[in-house]
Amino acid sequence: MSAVATRPRRTKAIVLGSLVLALSAVLATAAGFWWQERNRPSQASKADCALAQQIVDDAQKLPGDKVAVDKWEQDTMKMRRARMKDGYLGFNVAQYEEWATDKARGEGTPPSDKQVLKLSDKANEHCADAKVAITFPPLAS
Repeated sequence: MSAVATRPRRTKAIVLGSLVLALSAVLATAAGFWWQERNRPSQASKADCALAQQIVDDAQKLPGDKVAVDKWEQDTMKMRRARMKDGYLGFNVAQYEEWATDKARGEGTPPSDKQVLKLSDKANEHCADAKVAITFPPLAS
């Protein structure tokens, strides 16, 4: 075979190899995007995030009366379950509610500021698309 006859084969191999490489890059990018979206936290609505902030703010005003704290806890739980659509955000808010009511009752050990910050970060991941930041004040003091 002459050198001229091998050029078309080499050119075809280079073109085919380039196409396979490009297709592989597209598939890898699509798989990466799918994986990221699949593992992303659920996204709550603005209303859910606003309700979460309202509950956290109300938790700061809890009285020392155990009966009033119990009533607030029950009422807030019912309201959160009825109005909040994102259950994962609701779970994080419920954790803060529990910590706040325990503190108001004088029970248990309050969470460290680091634990509250970690909870806040987890909750705020659910409000990223709504562009709402929920502020969780520390409870240890």
